[in-house]
Amino acid sequence: MSQAETTPHEVEGRWKWADWGRGPYDALSSVMLGPPFEGYLELDVEIDGEPWHIKVSYSKSGFAPRLSDGINAERLYEWDIVGRGRGERKASYNVSPRFPNMRHWETGDPVNLPWENQVGEVDGVDVEFHTSNVEPDRGLELLPEFFAAIFEEAGERIHSEYFRTDPHSASRMWAYERYVRIRRSWAEKLSSAGVLQKVVHHLADLEGVKAELHIDNEEVINHQNRLFLNPASAGELLPGHTYGRKLEIYQLADPDAVSKDHPSYHPKVEVLVNKKMNDGEAWAWADRHDVTEQIEETLLNALHWEDIPLAPDGNGVYVPDDHFDAVAREQPVELYEDPTPRLEAKTDHLLMTTLRDMGETARDVTESVATDGGSTVDDLADQLGKHPATIYRAIEDLGDILELDQGDVSFRVRKYRDELRALVENAEYAIENYADRIQHVMGLADHVAESSPFQQWLAENGAEIEFDQEGEPKRMRIDTILSNLKASSFETVWSVAAEALEKWSKSGNDPAVLREAELTWKTPGGGTEVGFVGAVADR
Repeated sequence: MSQAETTPHEVEGRWKWADWGRGPYDALSSVMLGPPFEGYLELDVEIDGEPWHIKVSYSKSGFAPRLSDGINAERLYEWDIVGRGRGERKASYNVSPRFPNMRHWETGDPVNLPWENQVGEVDGVDVEFHTSNVEPDRGLELLPEFFAAIFEEAGERIHSEYFRTDPHSASRMWAYERYVRIRRSWAEKLSSAGVLQKVVHHLADLEGVKAELHIDNEEVINHQNRLFLNPASAGELLPGHTYGRKLEIYQLADPDAVSKDHPSYHPKVEVLVNKKMNDGEAWAWADRHDVTEQIEETLLNALHWEDIPLAPDGNGVYVPDDHFDAVAREQPVELYEDPTPRLEAKTDHLLMTTLRDMGETARDVTESVATDGGSTVDDLADQLGKHPATIYRAIEDLGDILELDQGDVSFRVRKYRDELRALVENAEYAIENYADRIQHVMGLADHVAESSPFQQWLAENGAEIEFDQEGEPKRMRIDTILSNLKASSFETVWSVAAEALEKWSKSGNDPAVLREAELTWKTPGGGTEVGFVGAVADR
């Protein structure tokens, strides 16, 4: 199956070179200061067949010059090279000197820069870059081409290797975004109870994760709908992912102001990784390919989980623009099974555990909070004709699904309220029937205690178990992806099976009975495998 090739949007970071001392910076200063440019230059060049308009200007740095610089100025300059190509392609570079014992131009105090710790007590050049609609590696290739064009315009020779070697290992990136553009009708599928909401919905009951959903449909659907995931959240959704990120659907505030044939009539779906979402930490320039892989896997899997076709040919999903070509990629990214059903099973288990033996007052409290969206202990006591102490006891019994905050009662997870409210509003509603129904669907026998270690193991692993007519375990299914290889990033199937036997035994059951049950699990390749619990655990 072919997949659409994503395209870069914004890329930011900093390259460092100590290969030629301050040579590139000093050479640029020598041709730009004084006649004929007097510190400012504009020129048009063609690089590999693409026209670029380049502007060169200076800004005053915070660094004092050294005595050996021999210049009559309080502070050194930094040079800004800004190139604009076709459409919205842009490549901007700030070229700044680095040397040991740098001082502030005004106070004379040492400047707190990481240069000496990272690179050493040597002279060099620091280049902060910001590119738009340019691949990261292409941004690195354009810098020496722009540099050479400036010296050609000045009629001066320049060392041919400047900026053509790999940057120092201390070079960093701190922002990287890629996107595809899809038709409005498909993007609306993503926003209407789609992948953004599902992910937040299902991460809500996991410890250690952080996710935020920002919806802005004020002017138009999908103007700016953004899901922020911390590294732990990303790792829950996509195996092996380690960077925090933002998944965004972006639509012009007034897309109808442009023709329906114009690309911007349709929204972008973007994924951004930046240091703000990674505890303020930038990452090594050398890791850019790993970050690219994680961004693209997030973007295409999000579409895949909503059954949006990934192939860019003949399905009308993807809309090319000046930079997104809507063509098939050469190497497909890894596609993973939608993780939300696994997380769905975990919340269903918790609901079943809490509701199956619910008392009358607890049922009444649950129904009231489900329909009202929240309440206070005093309001519930008045409404149900109960003493507040009785309400408090009911809430304590419902501690897994309800929370109490200074007298206000609400559901811990919105999913619980949504599902229970739907049942309450059903004419045939009976909350005890709901608990029975969940118990039937999840296939749990009465003799498995609701607070037992095995029950908890089922919830944590999104597993289902089926019993025979005698109440003995017959089949067990695990929805998570498991591997037969120790070196895999996925958990091994035999360790999970062994843990199941351990928890079953700790719950007061005979492990020999569970060993004979059939186990079904999903493999990293997208298939399923079957074996007996005992045989799998003994591998």
